[in-house]
Amino acid sequence: MSDKKQLRKICIRKRNDLSKDSRIEKSEIICRKLLPYLKDRMILSYCPFNSEVDVSMINKTYRVALPVINKDRTMEAYVPIDDQFVTNFYGIKEPDINRSLPVKKEDIDVIIVPLLGFDRKKNRLGYGGGYYDRYLEDYKGLKIGVAFRQQEVENIETDKNDVRLDIIITDTEIIS
Repeated sequence: MSDKKQLRKICIRKRNDLSKDSRIEKSEIICRKLLPYLKDRMILSYCPFNSEVDVSMINKTYRVALPVINKDRTMEAYVPIDDQFVTNFYGIKEPDINRSLPVKKEDIDVIIVPLLGFDRKKNRLGYGGGYYDRYLEDYKGLKIGVAFRQQEVENIETDKNDVRLDIIITDTEIIS
């Protein structure tokens, strides 16, 4: 397990090594590549945190649901009604559930997943909390990971709880 911990540090460093301007430019490229998968679909996106791929363009263009983390280590989806957000215990912006509409998982067509790292087999490396893996385990729709090319690693060791993605979009390619 310490291998994943070490890999996370490496991937965060690779992502943070990109200049802010470079991350903005690469995020726009990734968002444009996402567009064909999103038309007329219910989307679960995310609020970018730290140096993650910035999907704000998608969040502003489409009516998206966003994740809310619960204290029991589960995740739910909400569509913000009037752009009212709160900051969760990780420092991540999420919809204020008192001013948002809940969305059932089965009503979501596409989930855009932020990645710390990924490999060619479409395995993802997250922060280690397991929120996305638990949410995705019985999800039937399209799972799209987004990351910068620099976040690719040769191999991510997986276990039974890890959920493989359908597609990974980077600034340089689409792995499907």
